[in-house]
Amino acid sequence: MLKQLQTFKAVYETRNFSHAAEQLFISQPTVSTQIKQLEADLQTTLFTRNGRQEILPTANGTLLYRQAQKMLEQWDATKLAMQADTKSARPLCRIGASHTTASVVLPTLLRHLAPLSSQFNFQITWANSAVILTQMTQHKLDFGLIEKPLVTDHLDRLAFGQDELVLAGDFRSPLWLIREPNSGVRHYTDAYLKANNITPAETMIIHSNQIIADLLAQGVGQSIISEHVLAPTVPTKALPDNYHRQFYLLTKTSPTPQLQPVQNLIVAQLQHWR
Repeated sequence: MLKQLQTFKAVYETRNFSHAAEQLFISQPTVSTQIKQLEADLQTTLFTRNGRQEILPTANGTLLYRQAQKMLEQWDATKLAMQADTKSARPLCRIGASHTTASVVLPTLLRHLAPLSSQFNFQITWANSAVILTQMTQHKLDFGLIEKPLVTDHLDRLAFGQDELVLAGDFRSPLWLIREPNSGVRHYTDAYLKANNITPAETMIIHSNQIIADLLAQGVGQSIISEHVLAPTVPTKALPDNYHRQFYLLTKTSPTPQLQPVQNLIVAQLQHWR
């Protein structure tokens, strides 16, 4: 039953049997079989198909998802408690940051969190803002730092600080260094190119602000990028106010009680971030 619930949760969150199979490292037929068995055991239909690929949860599917989340989280907590030495076990605290916030916000924040490392087991990851949001909704992260105004159910969003995007690099270069689709900076880059009727002759898509910043520092290409990550020697041009953007902290609407001290410290530090 536990494996069936884990499979059901992956299908519910991805809305796709193939994607769920990839996420769980099992075959698609195995996913289908486990879902059919779960439906037979519960004597209900959990998903309906909407076209060839997309599936939608039924009302009972949504109800089961809510309960399955609680059961799986409780099971994970039980396993952790049984496997760990109770005297040395520290609650896991998972923080995810977008590429810009990882460079600009995270170092100072982690400096303030460092004194709590004897009480909590911190895990830090980074990805683009959309991925951070998805990982928060899938309960793979406890806190998320992003630079896009994304929001979804069961998550709260706190705005803090402000970032200024600039045009940077060799302004005569035909090569544009561009972030991947769905990143926060890519949205602004596309808007800038469209507004200025620019079709880059050459592009290089790079999944890292730091790599773009390093290339710009070496005189390679031009890009729209946060001024905070640039070396002082890189030429920049200011952009209009609509290229100024907010940073956001994502937290669970119902926070984990054990992590409340961490959340209190994070919120206190970010509210004074400049």
